[in-house]
Amino acid sequence: MIPHNENEVVKEFRAIKEMYAYNPDIMCLDDDRVRKLKYIIDKRLDAVDRTIILLYTDCQSLREVAKKVGVSHATIRTWVNKIRAKIIKEYEQMH
Repeated sequence: MIPHNENEVVKEFRAIKEMYAYNPDIMCLDDDRVRKLKYIIDKRLDAVDRTIILLYTDCQSLREVAKKVGVSHATIRTWVNKIRAKIIKEYEQMH
């Protein structure tokens, strides 16, 4: 197991997110990084976190997610940042 520092993991996560912005079907690709993210989202997040992150990925807008969930966009921003931190931590542990 090769240790990765958090910056490498964050960089990789951001790269996937950026690729998703240009290719919304990226989650359908047979790619090891995508497979890891899907596993984390499906198995490591609770139902509420999974719903929020998938809505956010779909909308790419904190305000839109906030409307759908019925809370302020500041609340969603905090929530999404906590979920990202969970995903990054889980991803780092999978390396």
